[in-house]
Amino acid sequence: MNNPPMNDETERIKHLEMQLAHLQRQYDVLNDVVTEQSMLLDRVNKRISKWEQEVDRIKNVTDSESHPLDEKPPHY
Repeated sequence: MNNPPMNDETERIKHLEMQLAHLQRQYDVLNDVVTEQSMLLDRVNKRISKWEQEVDRIKNVTDSESHPLDEKPPHY
């Protein structure tokens, strides 16, 4: 970024105020991105948790439905 001529204190203050405004805008944009990503991550984690519960439920159902004749004898 080119620095404007700093002839007097007023110009210097204006320049610093512009930089501050720019940084505040960048901060707001980044904060919005972080907030959005956090909400997305929460939704993904909830979905994964539901899928894990469903997989466990399916495992339990299929394990309990196994027929004794399908099992290997203990000496195998």
